[in-house]
Amino acid sequence: MFEKLEAALPVFARKDLTFEMIQHRFTKPAKRVIQENYPMTKLELDESKRKTKWGKYGIWKYVYQDEEQEDIKDTLGSYISKYFPESKIEYFT
Repeated sequence: MFEKLEAALPVFARKDLTFEMIQHRFTKPAKRVIQENYPMTKLELDESKRKTKWGKYGIWKYVYQDEEQEDIKDTLGSYISKYFPESKIEYFT
């Protein structure tokens, strides 16, 4: 994905390039919708494999465990550094 983006992005568009990384997370209502609309989904929706985080809309959401979050952040960050060394990662959530 990063290799394709690097090949397709013109040089002028790389100036002040930033990335925002948002991990997959879900709420109980969202899980029901996903399972109803996409019964063959491969998304990990097992709450026991996630940790909970209080959402800004007043509902608990399920996010990856801390170790998985760090692994995702480090892996994607290394690709961003490799293909876009002058870019900045704005945030990871």
